[in-house]
Amino acid sequence: MRAPTTSAEWRSHAHYARVPELDLTPYRRLVVVSAHPDDESLGAGGLIATAFTRGIPVYVVLLTAGEASQSPSEGYTRHALATLRLAEMENALARLAPDTPLVFLGAPDGGVADCESQVTHSLTELLGEASATLVAAPWRRDGHPDHDAAGRAAAAAAEASGATLVEYPVWFWSEGDPSTAPWEDMVCLTLSSDAHDAKAAAIRCHASQLGPRSGRPDARPTLPGRVLAHFSGAHEHFVATRVEIPDPLAATG
Repeated sequence: MRAPTTSAEWRSHAHYARVPELDLTPYRRLVVVSAHPDDESLGAGGLIATAFTRGIPVYVVLLTAGEASQSPSEGYTRHALATLRLAEMENALARLAPDTPLVFLGAPDGGVADCESQVTHSLTELLGEASATLVAAPWRRDGHPDHDAAGRAAAAAAEASGATLVEYPVWFWSEGDPSTAPWEDMVCLTLSSDAHDAKAAAIRCHASQLGPRSGRPDARPTLPGRVLAHFSGAHEHFVATRVEIPDPLAATG
């Protein structure tokens, strides 16, 4: 089995800092889709904080409560873990964009693909007419089944609503390889120091994923330091295969 890819390997790759910058100017709303509590902070925390600072209304749609991230033998029932992780996410959003509306769809952790059509329908209804909306969702090829299904649902909803879609990798940074990244389809957001700090604070709010899962000092956290290192830099990268910048002149005829 190949060793996990380190953040240093990614940041030293020739294309890492050369992808185009994501321009938020055309957008009047940001909708962030998160498969689990913490995906939004890891993959798009800087984007959320940046949009909020620029006065762009932010909405977050959470698909699952992440209740399966630990087994009951590790100290939590599923209900208790769901309650804890939802509270952690609310605290994280307060660091990124205070008073941001959070919509919870209640899909089962590990089973988003089984209700993908319902998720797609819900996202499409939530978006409405969305020609000036940017949707950020987990990447459809991230490698986690919930992330992949969330990305597919968001892509279908964005297409139906006329929104622009960008997709954020999470697992891929550790499990993928720079040589297989879709660099030609990627954009990045350079984070201000304030956005960077807000993202770091939001990630720390997901404490259940940062400490030893069973309470033993030798137990591994869900998000060990080598994983967190991928989300500590000054850039966030997104796959933007279908990004089309609206033309204001075309809109006015």
